[in-house]
Amino acid sequence: MSKRIITFLLAAAMLTLIACGNTQGTGNDTTAPDSADTTAADTEPAEKLEIPGGANYGGYTFRILSRPGNRLNEVYSEEETGEALADSVYRRNITVEDKLGIKFEVIVSSSDWETDGLNSILAGEDAYDAISTAARAAFIYAQKLAVMNWFDLPYVDMTKSWWNQNAADNLAIGGKLYAAAGDISYATIGATVGMVFNKELFDDYQLEYPYESVNAGTWTFDEFAGIARNFSQDLNGDGEMKIEDDLFGYGSNHWMGPIEALYCTGERIITVDKDGYPQLTLYSEKVVDMYDKYMNLLLSECGWNQLGGNTNQQAFCEGRMAMVDLNTWHLSESFFRGAEIEFGLVPWPKSDEDVDKYYSFVDAGHSLWVVPVTISDPERTGVVLETNAYYGQQIIIPAYYDITLQNKYLRDEMSVTMLDYIKDGAVFDLGYYNNTQFGGDLANPGYNLVHDTTLTFTTLYSKYEQSVKTLIDKSMKVYLEAEE
Repeated sequence: MSKRIITFLLAAAMLTLIACGNTQGTGNDTTAPDSADTTAADTEPAEKLEIPGGANYGGYTFRILSRPGNRLNEVYSEEETGEALADSVYRRNITVEDKLGIKFEVIVSSSDWETDGLNSILAGEDAYDAISTAARAAFIYAQKLAVMNWFDLPYVDMTKSWWNQNAADNLAIGGKLYAAAGDISYATIGATVGMVFNKELFDDYQLEYPYESVNAGTWTFDEFAGIARNFSQDLNGDGEMKIEDDLFGYGSNHWMGPIEALYCTGERIITVDKDGYPQLTLYSEKVVDMYDKYMNLLLSECGWNQLGGNTNQQAFCEGRMAMVDLNTWHLSESFFRGAEIEFGLVPWPKSDEDVDKYYSFVDAGHSLWVVPVTISDPERTGVVLETNAYYGQQIIIPAYYDITLQNKYLRDEMSVTMLDYIKDGAVFDLGYYNNTQFGGDLANPGYNLVHDTTLTFTTLYSKYEQSVKTLIDKSMKVYLEAEE
């Protein structure tokens, strides 16, 4: 039995408990061992939740600062409503509250770009136990040395599967991890980038669906571009190619394909070396070649360069675009849910077959978690966050991944398999996330290229290479001097 099917069965069992009004939750008995629940243990080797046995904090109010709107939904749900994902967040929180003898209080920040907690931390106030904020905003906290090193938090084990190991490895600065991601929320999965294709157009043009190529490891940019070039048609015959009227092979916007064109090569802007020092590793012949190919396609008659918004995705759902890239959470948008076309999901292609997997960057607007240096009890905070992430894996991720994405928004079994590739290839880059300290003027190379099409990747890199290297060294002085 595949892991994906096992997870689905776990999710179905969890929803059955919800429907029956069970208030205990999986593993909610505080006298039980701190290990994976019985169902999980029956299906695959269990990872233990290693926290003090019988930990109870006597009704302590654990304060989380969170962004508003949809981002708040990742952290908090007021009650059960029958909606699977919201109910899973509610049940995870209740489970953790009951297990540890705490009560969650979620404070909503003033905006999506959340640095509301910074002033109180710098003033020495113990106002929040944890903060869920935009990824780039998390590093504003870090550069002010206002947040703790996750590796120092008692009982937090970043090697456990409920934490994202790629984030832990690639976002650490000088061996210290100031911002973390994992199953504490479903944000990471939703922020990964993939691609959808119009099955009906593929059928009309007698083209094979890309599924077999993906499974064979041969889904490359050259194959994708060759397919996209089949579709370019002035449908209304007015002599102009317009997104609202005509047919295109591929569409993107400045935060999608132009960013992914780097990561599909397996390269990063910043790579942390063995000593924990960030090194600029953006430039290579593979990256240069990839951006030449990408810009050539995007600026051709079959491509559509949407600098912002989702006009390209709406055109896809209306049948006027063969392929479009997107964050997977976009599949929940109303125009996808109501689309009459049949579509399939695939990962973004590799730059070439030598790349070991289908890498998918995780959007820098998604949530990372930080812990203020002003917390009064690091052990309690570590226990709560570790438990929160553990039960997020047990309760929330099955609801999001299997039920919400796989069974509600995706339309065929092969697309479900493709989602596994996208999730497995999620990649984090310190240069992209910490743009003010390490990425600098090279934090968004694809974005820059589509906004100034007179540039080439080489000229862009040459212009800023030295200033970014200087910025890295200057930024690292802050962290290194803090250790002295």
